[in-house]
Amino acid sequence: MSGKKTNKIFDLIQLFVEKKTICKNGNIFNQQGILIQKLEDKNEIRNLKRYLSEIEENYSHIVKIKKSGSHCYKLVSTAEIFHSFLSNSEEIAELLRLIYDSDKNLMNELAEETQANLDKISKKEKNIFLFQGLPFDELKEPKRKEIFNTLKVATKNNEYRDIHYHYNNPNIFKNAQCLKLIFMDSNWYIAINSQERGFRLLRVAFITLVQYSKKETYHSNKLAQYSNYFKTIQNPMTLYGVEKKVGHFLASPKVAKYFKPNMKKYLNSQTFIEEREDGSIEFTLEYTQPLEVLPFIKKYLPDIEVLSPPSLKEKMLEDLRAYLKK
Repeated sequence: MSGKKTNKIFDLIQLFVEKKTICKNGNIFNQQGILIQKLEDKNEIRNLKRYLSEIEENYSHIVKIKKSGSHCYKLVSTAEIFHSFLSNSEEIAELLRLIYDSDKNLMNELAEETQANLDKISKKEKNIFLFQGLPFDELKEPKRKEIFNTLKVATKNNEYRDIHYHYNNPNIFKNAQCLKLIFMDSNWYIAINSQERGFRLLRVAFITLVQYSKKETYHSNKLAQYSNYFKTIQNPMTLYGVEKKVGHFLASPKVAKYFKPNMKKYLNSQTFIEEREDGSIEFTLEYTQPLEVLPFIKKYLPDIEVLSPPSLKEKMLEDLRAYLKK
């Protein structure tokens, strides 16, 4: 399936999730059956018919109904479409796109309907999934949601914004290029570049106001210089434009199983080196500053030792000595 076709089908599914009825003649109705959109272009209507037929074949919870002499389709269970996505690992990325593009009202409705339809899902299956927090939890307040949506539009259109930011002290990032919205460590961040302060990651929760800038748009080719950073970013402490160092670590036999080659990596630069005779495991991590890796290492104390470089080991000891003095 082509990317364009896939996007069209998932756009239609999003309309269904928002409780709309779609007809093959090019009409889209709201939940009360009131016409809200009528497509006029014949090619567009022809494509709509084809896409609706494919959706009907693949999703049993989207049913065909008769409406004004035309074949129409209506989503009868939001919960089941969510369950269908979860059952197909190839569609998880599109499910996340649906979630990211949705607001809390839609997801609250989904949660309510999911609860109401749990009896339709076998006991075995309903005990499979547990979600602790969602990407939009911190966007529940109207102001937070408005700021996020403004940043989303600016990022999509390669636009500049003046961003008011309050972390310890208030700051204004003038003429900031909105590069990318990133969700990591349970928080939303906006990657920006401003002429005065360069590249920064700003946590969306600390943004108090977003305004239009004197500058309007930047060319999309400017994003190319950040592509490697976005591919290799490990957490909010990953610095842009800083040469990476390599830390060498030793995990004791007690926790070694978590660092074997077949285990999921904690950080994307994590590399297995060898397993020693006593069962301990050597591994490496790349980092741009100690704060990028040390908080993770501290979670495993005393079962992980910093072998090198000496500067990283000394920073770890310095932090521990400061803690013990308290």
